[in-house]
Amino acid sequence: MEEKINEPALIHGIIKPTQQSGQGVVSIRAQTSIITETPQPNHYSGLEHFKQAEWDKHSFATPDEMEWWIDAKFGMFIHWGPCSLVGTEIGWSRGGTRGPEKPGDEVPVEIYDNLYKQFNPIRFNADEWVEIAKEAGQKYVVFIAKHHDGFCLWDTKTTEYNIMHSPIGRDVLKELAVACEKAGLAFGIYFSQRDWYHPDYFGEHHGRFVTYMHEQVKELLTNYGKVSILWLDAWYPSMFIPEHWESMELYDMARKLQPGIVINNRSSVPGDYDTPEMVIGAYQTHRPWESANTIHLDSWSWNPTCGVKSLKECLDIVVGCAIGGGNLLLNVGPTSEGNIELEHAERFKEIGNWLSMYGHSIYGTRGGPVPSSEWGGCTWKENKIYIHVLYWKGNMEGREWHIDNLFIPEIENKVICYSVITGGKASVRQTAEGIEISISDQYRDPLDTIIELTFEHAIEGIIPDPRNGTTIV
Repeated sequence: MEEKINEPALIHGIIKPTQQSGQGVVSIRAQTSIITETPQPNHYSGLEHFKQAEWDKHSFATPDEMEWWIDAKFGMFIHWGPCSLVGTEIGWSRGGTRGPEKPGDEVPVEIYDNLYKQFNPIRFNADEWVEIAKEAGQKYVVFIAKHHDGFCLWDTKTTEYNIMHSPIGRDVLKELAVACEKAGLAFGIYFSQRDWYHPDYFGEHHGRFVTYMHEQVKELLTNYGKVSILWLDAWYPSMFIPEHWESMELYDMARKLQPGIVINNRSSVPGDYDTPEMVIGAYQTHRPWESANTIHLDSWSWNPTCGVKSLKECLDIVVGCAIGGGNLLLNVGPTSEGNIELEHAERFKEIGNWLSMYGHSIYGTRGGPVPSSEWGGCTWKENKIYIHVLYWKGNMEGREWHIDNLFIPEIENKVICYSVITGGKASVRQTAEGIEISISDQYRDPLDTIIELTFEHAIEGIIPDPRNGTTIV
C-alpha cells in the first residue's frame, strides 16, 4: 500500500546507514576499460587503459542499440562441451601449451583433445534450456560456441574438431538459436579468440590462425539468424594487443554482418561494455557493464563436486549488479548427457519467482542514483527510486555493524508517496535536510527489503552522480 508524503523537501547526495556499514555485498572494479594516460601495471590488471585518441578510433554500438540490453538486466550464460565427460573446467583444465600463457597440466592434452569422440549428450533439448532461462526471468542467452580449448559446438567448415564429428552429430548452436527466437529471448554467442588446439596459434604462422579465426566468426554471424551479442574472451591487458586478433577489423566485420550487435571489451579494444567476472562490478553509471557469474559455487562447466549457490547468494548478485548500474550474466554448466541438473533448474526458477514479484525494481532501471554499498543500494526509473536493503547488519574485519535507519540527504525533487513493496510498513519523514526511513525488524525481508519512493518529477537528468560529477542521462 502506498502512503503519501505531504511535507516539502530537498533531497540529494547519497543514501547511507546511520551506523558504520561493513562486509555485505562487495563490488570490485574488474575487467574494465578506462580512458587514462597512466600505464598499465601488469598483464593481469583488472583495468585496461586507453589513451583518449586510442579510445576514439574504435567502433561502438549506439545508445539506442544498447538500450534493450541495459533494460534486460539479466541473461543466462552456458558453458558446455566434452569436458563435462570428466567434470573438469572447460578449457582451463586442458594440459599442454597456451601460446604466451602458462601451460596447463590438469588433464593430459592427449586425453582432453579426444574427449569429443565420446561426447554424446542424448538428453540435450534446446527448448528445455531456454524454458529454464525464461522461468528464471532471464532476457537473453549467451552460449559458448568455442572456448580456449578450440572445440567448436557448431557445424563449422573451418576444422573437423567440432561437434558434428562427435557421436551426437548435431549443430547444437543452431538448435539453441532457433529455440531462443521461438521463445522471444535474445541470442548471444561467446567466442574465444584464444585457441590452444590450433597449431598456428602464436606460432610462426599466427597470421594464418587469425584468418582462420575471423572465418569462424564470419560463419557464426552469417548462418545463425539474429545474433544480438558477441562475447569475446581474450582479456589480459598488455599480454594481448589488438594486432594479435586484428580486433578493429573483427569488430567492424561483426557490426556489418549483424547491425546493432552488442560486443564486449575482451579483445584489447574498449568494446561496448565492461565484463567483471565472478565478482559484482563496482558502481558505474557512465559506461555499461555486465558481471559474469555462476550459479555453481566455483565452476563454469559442470562439476559433480561443486555445489549450488543459495537463493540469497544468487539474489545478492542479481540485485548487486542492478544497483551498481550493471547487468548479470548468470552461468550454468549442463551435464555430459545434455541436461541442466534439477537443483540448478530449481534455483533458476526460485530466482524467477522472486523477479515475478519484484522485477519492476530491476528490469528497465538504471543503477543509483546514488552509489551502492555493502548494505545494498538503489535502482531508478521514471519518477521512482527503489531502495534495496540486502543487509541490515554484518561484520567487517571482526567489527559488528548494523543499520537503524536510512537517510537520504538533498535530492532536488519531492517524494509524493512511498511503499515497502516486499511487505509491511515504513516510517518516512521528510525535512529540509533530507529523508529518513525507518523499518521495524518484522518488515525487514531477509532476502531484500525494497522501499519504493515515488517523486513528483522524473529522476532522469536531475540527480548528480557523486562518483564523477556528471548528470545521469
